[in-house]
Amino acid sequence: MLMAAARTVGHAIALVAIVATACTSPSPRQVEPTTVPLAPSGGATPVHELSMTLREVDAHGVEGRIRRSDLAEPTRAVRRTISELYTIGFVDPVRWEEGEFPSLFRLFAGPVRDQASRDIADLTLGPAARDVDALQPRRALLDVRFLADGQARPLFAVAGARFAGIAQAGETRAPVTHEGEYVLRRVNGEWRVVSYDVHGHVPKVLEGGPRDAAFAPGLPSNEPLFVLVIGSDARPGQSVTGTRADSIHIVAVNPRHGRVSIVGIPRDSWVSIPGYGSDKINAALVLGGPELLVETVERLSGIRMDAYLLTGFQGFERMVKAVGGIDMKIPYPISDVWANAHFRRGPEHLSGREALAFARVRHDLPNGDFGRSFNQGRLMIAALATLRREVAEGSAAVVPWALAAARNVVTDLSLTEMFELLVAAPAFQPRLVRNAVAGGHGGSIAGKSVVLLDGRAHAMFRDLGRDGMLGG
Repeated sequence: MLMAAARTVGHAIALVAIVATACTSPSPRQVEPTTVPLAPSGGATPVHELSMTLREVDAHGVEGRIRRSDLAEPTRAVRRTISELYTIGFVDPVRWEEGEFPSLFRLFAGPVRDQASRDIADLTLGPAARDVDALQPRRALLDVRFLADGQARPLFAVAGARFAGIAQAGETRAPVTHEGEYVLRRVNGEWRVVSYDVHGHVPKVLEGGPRDAAFAPGLPSNEPLFVLVIGSDARPGQSVTGTRADSIHIVAVNPRHGRVSIVGIPRDSWVSIPGYGSDKINAALVLGGPELLVETVERLSGIRMDAYLLTGFQGFERMVKAVGGIDMKIPYPISDVWANAHFRRGPEHLSGREALAFARVRHDLPNGDFGRSFNQGRLMIAALATLRREVAEGSAAVVPWALAAARNVVTDLSLTEMFELLVAAPAFQPRLVRNAVAGGHGGSIAGKSVVLLDGRAHAMFRDLGRDGMLGG
C-alpha cells in the first residue's frame, strides 16, 4: 500500500495528531571511560588522548523493561562513534587536515553528510584548527538513551555529549567548549549520526566564536502525502477495530511548500462502502477494519491514502498522558455534561482525560458534529505545536511520543518509521496548518440521522487532492 520512500513527515504530522511514556529502563550507571586510538604524529607537537566517560544509559522499549545485557554491544558502539567524532573534531591534530576534517564524515549516515560538510565549522574546531597546535581534553561526558522495539532490539540512540578542553596555539592557551545531542541509528552494522543539535564556543583569540548548528532529516520526496487518522468509538475492553469510527480526518502534507492541511469527514456521512452498499461512513471500520475505511475514504474523496493511524478512547487518553499533556487554546467556553467537558476560553494544558473530553464535545458546539470535527483538527494542531516545542529542547523528547504511538496505535507504520517521522515533523509550523471539515447538511435516510455531503465537500476533496493543500 505504501512506497517506502514516501513514508516521511506526512505520516509524522498525522501521528502527532493522535499521540500526545511511562517507560521502565535500566538504572542509570557510571561506566568506565573509553578511548579512541589517535593517528600517528610525525612531529613534536603533543597529541592528547580523549577519554569519553559514559555517565548514564537509559532504554525505552515497546514492551517495557530492557535488560542491560541487550544494551552492552550497542552502548559500546554508540560510545565509540561519539568518541571518534570528538577525537577527530577536537583532539587529534593529525586528522584536522587544515580545518577540513575529511575523516569525520563517515560517522554520519549518507543523507546527512552533505549538511554535515556545510556545518563542519560548528561540529568541530573549524577554522581555528589551522592555528591550534594541540588541544588537551578536560571533560568528555556522554549520556545515551535508546529506543527499542518489541523484541528489545535497540533501533535508535539519542546521545548527549559534553566536551571541554584547553587549546594551545603557540604561547596562547584558551578554553574550548562543545556540547551536542546526536540521534544515531544502525547503518550497515555501524551506529551513524542521522540528526544533530550542537552548541559550543571557540575563543575569538583563536579566530573562533559561538558554535551552533542543527539538522533533522528532510523529505526524500516533494510529492504530496495523505494519511487517514481514525479515532475509534472503542471503550475500555473493546477492540479498536470492532466498533464504529468516532472521528475521521485526512491529513495532507505538501513538502515542497511546507504546508499541512486537515480535512475532517463527519462520522455520520452517508456514503457508499465497497461491498456493503450505502451506510454511515463510520460503519466501514466495524465492517472491514481500517483497510475498508481507507478504501471507503479513497472512493469518496478520489485521494489515495499513503498510511492510516487508528486509536480508541482509552488509547488516546493514555497517549496524551504519556507525553505529559497537550497545550492548546480553547476557542470559546464549553460546558457539555455528556462529554464531561467544562473549559474556559483561553490557553489550557490538557491532561489525557481533558483532551479526550474536548475531542468528544458536540452538544455545546456551534454546528454540532461539524464543530466537533473542526475541534478535533484543532487538537491535532495543538499536538504538533506541543511536540515542536519539546523537540526544540532536545531530540530525546521524541522517544516518549514514539513509544506512546507504538503502544496505543494500530498503523501500517513501523516503530522505526514513526521515530524518524516524529524527528522530522517539527519542521512544519502549526500556524500554517489549514483545518477544515467537509461540507454538508443533516438529513434522514431509512430512519437514520445522517450527514449528506454536498458540492462543497467534493470541491474540497478535489482541491486537496491536487497538491495536498487547501486553497493551494
